[in-house]
Amino acid sequence: MQKKLTFNEAKQIAIVEYLDKLGISPAKIRGNDHWYYSPFRDEGSPSFKVDTRLNLWYDYGSGEGGSIVDLGAKLHDCSLSEFLDRLAEGISSFTGAKFQTPVEKESNKLEIHGTRELTDPGLLQYLKERSIERQTAVKFCVEVDFRIGTKSYNAIGFPTRSGSYELRNRWFKGSSSPKDISIIQGGPQTVCVLEGFIDFLSLQQTHDYELNRFKDQSSFIVLNSLSLLNRTLATIQTYKQVNLFLDNDNAGLEAKKNLAAKGIVFNDASRIYRDSKDVNEFLIKSQHQHHQFRNRKGFGI
Repeated sequence: MQKKLTFNEAKQIAIVEYLDKLGISPAKIRGNDHWYYSPFRDEGSPSFKVDTRLNLWYDYGSGEGGSIVDLGAKLHDCSLSEFLDRLAEGISSFTGAKFQTPVEKESNKLEIHGTRELTDPGLLQYLKERSIERQTAVKFCVEVDFRIGTKSYNAIGFPTRSGSYELRNRWFKGSSSPKDISIIQGGPQTVCVLEGFIDFLSLQQTHDYELNRFKDQSSFIVLNSLSLLNRTLATIQTYKQVNLFLDNDNAGLEAKKNLAAKGIVFNDASRIYRDSKDVNEFLIKSQHQHHQFRNRKGFGI
């Protein structure tokens, strides 16, 4: 008779190994973070992360996460206890490379050590590759020095309403604590809601007439994670007009369905960039087409 597997025993099995047994491989690996295309939906970019240091998963598209037990129960649509039985049956197939609880894990906490004007050439070049000019970025962002463990880094920092920062550089996508939304005050009647600050900067940068019409005399809410949408509803509902600039993916579609089900009336601006994943991709494509046109015109074609 198969020995009953306890929750604690199950949680020692590495999530990345379990996913590998299911034929699910990471799309990219950044340090301890293994990024996957979500196994729960079709998507164009990976939004499902496994932290191998903590042996926890988090789905940025749905805002759900947890241990291997939570993941298995959701994947197999069964109870936690039923998944333990399923896992016990196949336990011999695992290599035994179990997750070990990290020692002094607080030493790896992200800590902010200073902010200043955004001047670093590497960070500015990263933004330029995303079609964001310096004069746009410095209005809303700062350069942040931070440390993880004993190593120091810098990144573009976008402030949240809690005083924390969303952090981006060429290799790092994260935030300081607490994770929160950002609010940029403007017009009192209209609000534009965006998923991330790169899209917000892109909206400031664009010369597209329709997008500019939506944002005119508007305040802005940057969610910094789609999972924060529900806790932001009370703030969103203080505005008479709501314009959504969400990604053109399944997570964005589900978010719009959720808002409609709650009776929130909104204008869906994503139709303007329906051939792009998000506002930033739309900006990059638009600028590329503009440069191509200018080059052709310069050669007299």
